[in-house]
Amino acid sequence: MIFYKNLKKHKKTEEKNITFSVFGEGVISNEDDLISKPNECKSFFNFTLLDGALKTGLGFKELEVPASTDNLTYVHNFDFASKNITEIKDLNLFRYLDIEDDCYYYHLIIMDQNDQLWTLLLIDNAGGLPISKSALYYTDLVSTCPYRIDQFDCLLYFTKTGMIYSSAYNTEKFNDVPALLSCVVHYNKVFGITNTNRNELVYQSNLDLREWSSEATSVIEFLDSMGAFTKLVVFNDYIYLFRENGITKISSYSSRDEFSFTHLYASTSKIYENSVCACGEVIFFVTREGLFSFNGTSVSKICEEYDNFFKNLDNSNCSSCCMDGKYYLATKCNFGDGEVIGCESNSTMKNNVLFEVDIESKKVDLLRGVDIKKIVSVDIPYYSKVVACFNDASNKGKLGELVHSGKNFNSVTSKKWQSFSTDLGYKGKNKKIKEIILNSSYPCEVQIISDVETKTYSFVGSDKEQRVLASVNGRNFQFVFITNEAESHISKPMIVFDVIS
Repeated sequence: MIFYKNLKKHKKTEEKNITFSVFGEGVISNEDDLISKPNECKSFFNFTLLDGALKTGLGFKELEVPASTDNLTYVHNFDFASKNITEIKDLNLFRYLDIEDDCYYYHLIIMDQNDQLWTLLLIDNAGGLPISKSALYYTDLVSTCPYRIDQFDCLLYFTKTGMIYSSAYNTEKFNDVPALLSCVVHYNKVFGITNTNRNELVYQSNLDLREWSSEATSVIEFLDSMGAFTKLVVFNDYIYLFRENGITKISSYSSRDEFSFTHLYASTSKIYENSVCACGEVIFFVTREGLFSFNGTSVSKICEEYDNFFKNLDNSNCSSCCMDGKYYLATKCNFGDGEVIGCESNSTMKNNVLFEVDIESKKVDLLRGVDIKKIVSVDIPYYSKVVACFNDASNKGKLGELVHSGKNFNSVTSKKWQSFSTDLGYKGKNKKIKEIILNSSYPCEVQIISDVETKTYSFVGSDKEQRVLASVNGRNFQFVFITNEAESHISKPMIVFDVIS
């Protein structure tokens, strides 16, 4: 009997695994997929990346304030419906010193759909009822500026038809004051940018703007290529003039009408003035090229991994503030993923993202799908909150405070963390994903996308490690962690796979 040798070759397999220990790092790179490491993040939104885990993300709930300083935990909302306030068009923090009581009081001032002002007490014993500020109407609002005149704190509302002076004691309109886009006081002079000529910087020594006089006003004009003037910031004892395409430092002297000018930075794309915000020792701002930090001398690019989100977008409607070591930016971004999240279904959307940037570490949290009109920091002795008003129809009559809730009011946010497409370090070889291991306190899904097939695997909420068998073939893979639950806590994921040679 003759025995023939079996010449058929069997494929060898070798078991490997990858772990996603970099959840806490956020977006790692904006380079091509196959340059990245297998477990690096290409895009995420509505998770908070903390301690290497995907945790409950940012959201908004209706603003709550305490009724007294004696019990700050007993809080209530504001009743806008009882005053027929259906839209909040503007929002400002107002702090003023009461001369008789010799203490500060803190209010929010809002503008309604009829351009009328209302006061909201931040320590509110009025049961959440907005208080009518004035019977004056504030049409064609250009800008708002906190100010101080004759030892009285006030808000100045600049309109196309004059200036509104609004203090705790009275509100008046002054028709002869020009509409100022931005104004500051420095060394006993007031400086401003007018809405009518945005290549001129005007200034005068009379700090009482209610007595504005064209005859007493001087003008500084720059006819260069750095663009129109947009915003003034007093920072480190200098005035910084932000322009459409640059930053100019103005040195002013207290005893003389003399100035020196230094052009510090020229931008290749427009600087959005509403993104300019002083945060401690730096000023942050945004252009179409991304996020920047300015220290008074030089400009540095920050968070470069997010640059692609800003490309070819007009962010003139952005808004920003600073609170507790974080820079907040409400803006518009293009995630390039073809998804429609929250407000992105609205064709009239102005903004769709809130960035939270840690000033020191530059780590980022993203809240996607919310259309914020204006965001302000409420930092008072009793509490601190980030407060916003909104553009979209369902929320335009609300004030929201930023919280880690995973919800925008009553709507749960969609949450996603997505890796790059990767060959898992074995280029040109076939692989098979055969198991997913992770810890998740709440239900979630893991989607695996290969060049051959796409499959989704579900996990329940548990305090124990979970293992799910998988079967996904291919050469390149992308891993997506998804949840539509309000709360989330995903950690220690591992992907087990075979390399088939």
